[in-house]
Amino acid sequence: MGRTAPPARFYGLLTRRVQLARLGAVRPYLEEGTGPVLDVGCGLTGLPGTIPSYTGCDRDPEVLRLNRARFPSVRFVDWDVSSAEPPDLLHRAGPFGIILMLALLEHLSEPSVALRRAASLLRPDGRLVVTTPHPAGRLPLELGAAAGLLSRHAAGEHEALLSRSRLEQAAVAAGLGMLVYRRFLLGGNQLAVLVPGRNPASG
Repeated sequence: MGRTAPPARFYGLLTRRVQLARLGAVRPYLEEGTGPVLDVGCGLTGLPGTIPSYTGCDRDPEVLRLNRARFPSVRFVDWDVSSAEPPDLLHRAGPFGIILMLALLEHLSEPSVALRRAASLLRPDGRLVVTTPHPAGRLPLELGAAAGLLSRHAAGEHEALLSRSRLEQAAVAAGLGMLVYRRFLLGGNQLAVLVPGRNPASG
């Protein structure tokens, strides 16, 4: 299968702890959801080992290779949500009950377009769960990347950090409503649960 160890560019000293905190924030919404799960921009993930009916997507061929080597029975799809509509393979696999976009939107120049494309694969009663750094966390994020505590590679690819209002605007432009909103990791990160329609945030 070749080399499966993740390259150092994907990690800083605290990256795994941040990932665990992110998954801890998301886990309740995975547990209450039904139907297959699509993970857009999945990165180097451990979720397939804990979630049934999982499909991962990423635009990085090395990420896809490593994930396929670790989870040979799981479907991983080459899809860049920032530049293309969903491939037919995902339309055939869906619709999905839960779609994850974790630590992804800050890397994209048009978050609303990515949200719309992902939402086209969502069931009418499904949920799109998003996490992204909050602008209040910009300084710790930049300092952590510079010191090697967080991934320099990931920080260098950031387009913009979205405030709650900008995140909600992007969701509305994609035809989604914000059902739940909260911040975690000392307020430096935020989580939103989006649903088809324009429901007011309840969290």
